[in-house]
Amino acid sequence: MDTKRLVQQTAGPMTGAAAVFLGTLAAVLVFPDQPSPPGALFVPALLMSVGILFVPVMRTVSQSSGMLNAESFVALGYIFWLLLDLLQGAYDLGDATDAGLRNALIAIGVSAASMWVGVSGRAWRLPKWIMGVASRPLDHATVSRMVPICFLLGMSNFAYSVNFNIPEMFSYLGNNRWDVPWGRGQLGGWEAFRDQLPYFGYALPSLTALVIARRGWLRFGSWLAVGASGIMLLFLAQSGGRRIIGVTVGAALLVWIQANPGMRIRKLVVVFAATIAMAWTMQFMLNIRTRGYEDFRLRGVEANDTFHVDDNFLRLAQVIDIVPAKHDYVYFQQILFTLVRPVPRVFWPGKPINPGFDLPAEVGMRGLSLSTSIVGEWYLTLGWVAVAFGGWLHGRLASAANSLHVESIQARNPIVYALSVMVLVSGMRSMQDLVIMSYALVAWWGVNRMVAPRAAGAS
Repeated sequence: MDTKRLVQQTAGPMTGAAAVFLGTLAAVLVFPDQPSPPGALFVPALLMSVGILFVPVMRTVSQSSGMLNAESFVALGYIFWLLLDLLQGAYDLGDATDAGLRNALIAIGVSAASMWVGVSGRAWRLPKWIMGVASRPLDHATVSRMVPICFLLGMSNFAYSVNFNIPEMFSYLGNNRWDVPWGRGQLGGWEAFRDQLPYFGYALPSLTALVIARRGWLRFGSWLAVGASGIMLLFLAQSGGRRIIGVTVGAALLVWIQANPGMRIRKLVVVFAATIAMAWTMQFMLNIRTRGYEDFRLRGVEANDTFHVDDNFLRLAQVIDIVPAKHDYVYFQQILFTLVRPVPRVFWPGKPINPGFDLPAEVGMRGLSLSTSIVGEWYLTLGWVAVAFGGWLHGRLASAANSLHVESIQARNPIVYALSVMVLVSGMRSMQDLVIMSYALVAWWGVNRMVAPRAAGAS
């Protein structure tokens, strides 16, 4: 039996669950007596990372057919959103108890193992509208029409905010993210409808990747698409939401990989270089988003500057310390808060503004928001049972997304699958992000309706 076939038979979901279990067990066994100092949890985090990524790495090394499956990217999401800061020793963990830090590692392990379990079994059937869009072939003429549509719709909110004064619009690039006319507060009004227009631009980098893969760089249409994507990304980055850049650029990379079968070495070099560039860009966004570029230029990069994600691991540990010892579970409030997110507040003024738990207030902080990752939100819902359920649900969604991969191969239309995968990865940050980022899929469906309404509506 050749290596590739052996990996296909053994590197499955249950192997992934077993590897996570062993990695978590090893992490707990080597948990240090003093886990709070920066870098103290490097070895436990490394062992957990090896367990979580065991199956994706096996699939990649052997070039297995499952190497681009959605669950492999979700596994990377656990590393990025929760363990990367530990691997870097990015900050001190003294604001959580030792027991809370240990339990946070266990919670990640429970969620990741449950995710792999969720991947097994027959995939859920996706809605017809999304399957219809995924199965629609994207020829060059269609893509060429979609690029200007996505650009114009995606940029329209920024232009409208300055009364279509384009030089003024560009003048705000480099300012802090609150000092721009298209910024909005927590509670939106009627303007919230046009705030959704940038989602049409989320697919623009993916369209550009498809144009380049099929037509090459040395075409006017390719450079036009690159220019449109570059402008779109600049204004999306202005908002300071690094996950937005991660979703859009990550989806474009996945589209490019799918559109270029073979070329293993070239793919690895391009993907590695693009990932480094994206990581640098995301860190640069973090440095300038609150004070602006000019202040950052004068201040410079701090000597101990690392690639920060969010302090999700620390906040997860704090939630486990507080709930249920000092604060009861929120039960369905967290889920309701997420599910009603798409309902405009102008139609429901009393829509919930929080999930029934305020972590900053609980830890004595004011005027900011703290992210705990989706693992922390599931724990807040109903403890360990909810953590396991949430991981399983993410696995089920990843399994359903894999059916889009099949459709994309047959139709030569990789964009829906790429966006879906990145929605799942960004959704590891929070339930809200899982819902909000899915708006990009709705926007993409809308663009398809504009370009070819009969084909998009036939589903």
